[in-house]
Amino acid sequence: MNYYIITTETFGLVDKSQIHFMHNSIDKSKRLIATTEDVVERDRKFNNINTCSSYTFTNHSDWVGDGTGIDLEELEEGGYISEVDD
Repeated sequence: MNYYIITTETFGLVDKSQIHFMHNSIDKSKRLIATTEDVVERDRKFNNINTCSSYTFTNHSDWVGDGTGIDLEELEEGGYISEVDD
């Protein structure tokens, strides 16, 4: 699995069928995704699931806004929501 932060515009170009997890940034300008696809145009690539989760806790004001982050379990379970494809 690959873990990325991409822009909303780039999200429109990725293969949605390969996305396992997606979470919008609070300002909706970026998306954190877990995908089997290799995304070349990205803002950030994480080496593994642990660094991805840790990043969201360190930068919680960009991703969750409540002083927490995205847990490993959330990333592992998935959570792609198709109605946010817009």
